[in-house]
Amino acid sequence: MSYWEQITSSRISRRRALAGAAGAGMGAAALGFVGCGGGGGDPGGNLGSKSGLITEPKDESSKAKTGGTLKTVRAADVPNGFDVLSTNNAQTLSVASLAYPRLLKFKAAKYPNQADGSSEGDLADSFELSNDHLQLTLKLKQNLKWDSRAPTSSRLIDSEDVLYSWKKFVARNAGALDLAYEKSPGAPIESINAPDKNTIVFRMKQPDSSLLQLLTSASHLYVMPRESEDKFDPRGEVRGYGPWILDEYRPSAFFRWKKNPDYHVKGRPFYDVREEPILTEYAARLAQFKAGNIFTDVHGLLQTDVPQTIKDLPQALVFQDDSFPTGVSSHIRFGYEGNTVFKDERMRQAVSMLIDRDSFANVVHNKDGLAKEGLEIPVAYHTIVGAGWTGYYIDPYDEKTFGANHKYLKLNIPEAKKLLAAAGYANGVEVELIYNADSNYGATYHLIKDVFAGNLRDGGVNTKENPIPYRTYYDNYYLGYVRTLYEEGKVKGFTGMVYAAHKSYPTVASQLFGTFHKDGALFQGLTDTGTNAHLGDPRVNTMIEQIQREFDLKKQQDLTQEFIRFMTGKAYQVPRPVGAKNFGVYWPTIRNIGAFRTYPGGNTAVESTLNWWLDPTLPPNKPA
Repeated sequence: MSYWEQITSSRISRRRALAGAAGAGMGAAALGFVGCGGGGGDPGGNLGSKSGLITEPKDESSKAKTGGTLKTVRAADVPNGFDVLSTNNAQTLSVASLAYPRLLKFKAAKYPNQADGSSEGDLADSFELSNDHLQLTLKLKQNLKWDSRAPTSSRLIDSEDVLYSWKKFVARNAGALDLAYEKSPGAPIESINAPDKNTIVFRMKQPDSSLLQLLTSASHLYVMPRESEDKFDPRGEVRGYGPWILDEYRPSAFFRWKKNPDYHVKGRPFYDVREEPILTEYAARLAQFKAGNIFTDVHGLLQTDVPQTIKDLPQALVFQDDSFPTGVSSHIRFGYEGNTVFKDERMRQAVSMLIDRDSFANVVHNKDGLAKEGLEIPVAYHTIVGAGWTGYYIDPYDEKTFGANHKYLKLNIPEAKKLLAAAGYANGVEVELIYNADSNYGATYHLIKDVFAGNLRDGGVNTKENPIPYRTYYDNYYLGYVRTLYEEGKVKGFTGMVYAAHKSYPTVASQLFGTFHKDGALFQGLTDTGTNAHLGDPRVNTMIEQIQREFDLKKQQDLTQEFIRFMTGKAYQVPRPVGAKNFGVYWPTIRNIGAFRTYPGGNTAVESTLNWWLDPTLPPNKPA
């Protein structure tokens, strides 16, 4: 029995023995373990005095050793199972990215270059988009085989699998709203057909500048074997074709993967096994990382823990993000049902003006604390478009370029209180703050929630916190204004604020369409009239459609910047206040970290970390 089998078996037994005990106390006791391995180090001293503290990525593929076990971690289980055609839940997508193919993938760039967003084949051997952007033809790679286990039994992958997957994706997956015209009149793809077993043809209802990137994105169309319809249960089993084959899975305990010997990228993966215990508590993940039982970053290493982690593990590798994030997760969105106060845009503007962005940079990103240790962490102040989207983003502190609405992205408690008073709440107001109670968004998510709540309280907006288990939170609140679900009566909106995390998108246009357009797959709801929030703001819908259909880069960027200014004034969303070039800490046994880069919204498992390999002579395998 492996180390993690012993740990998780013990943990499950303990849970059964303590059935009926208080959940929080049980979780802390069951996960409060530390294994063998790792090294100590002098806990004192200034980190900046350490020569070469930040590791520069380096391609060491020519030295790669094959074999070994990568020990990584998951912060949550898959609540909706493995059927990635039926859900775009983040945990299911994460598993699918290891096990199931897409038609396309992003071309990885080698350090120091950045990925440019261009696509290449995954299942596809070649592809061609017509000059009018209305037809996409793909030729599939031949002789690729599904999982050798029954019922797929090494069957060759063909166009019938793609047709099956598209049909099911459109019928059951909210992500289809971004791609399928029959689900959303703003989406591009009108039809799909297969002239032969190796050819797929998509025909478009209308051009979309994001088409290729959406088909390449890790959060949209995967291809599954048609046997998943009735020959095996895709919610509980995986029969895929990716770099990894799911070898063993124990719910709430762990995943174990083995490499796919038939994977089409020659010589990849390098290592043989990938172990992923499910540790929902951040403290447990950090303890296991320091003990050497996890090699990778701990799924959301708090920047406040970076200095001590480096001191505790002087042999560790420290990497810094080389660009600002493109996403604006986590953020605040508003409810528009009943007599909610957020129908009044002055209330939304006040909330935005109560956020202390400089304090956020220190509390969440530990800016000043890291600087004291000689670690400089650049920060940027977000709009609804993240600072990583160079050419689209506008710095709200560049007042001349941004215009008058920059003020809504800056702390100004007196002006915020004036807005509250003008809206009829001079003595303050209490509002519900709904958020995901579970750990799958990582520790930083809950830290940011506390920062938001504290900032709002300082200005007279008192939050009544309402933590909701993830699945209920996602289905009823995160998707609370998705138009099709709302019109079918499956969701009903809400009255307070929802504090939400958000996935990455492969283009600015697809991000804006997916979140702010009434037909977007993850539309968050907004209204200029106080009614019909599921239908959005007509001006917003029109502006996004213009951005979506514009193929000239400079014109698209100009349209996006005008949209940023408009949305900042309407305050339909309070974006994550600050993005930073964060630090991550890894054990040096992993090589090629950061040497290959994917694009926002890409699949790291096949585009970047596919090139990782393990050196068994380096810590934590061998004392430093």
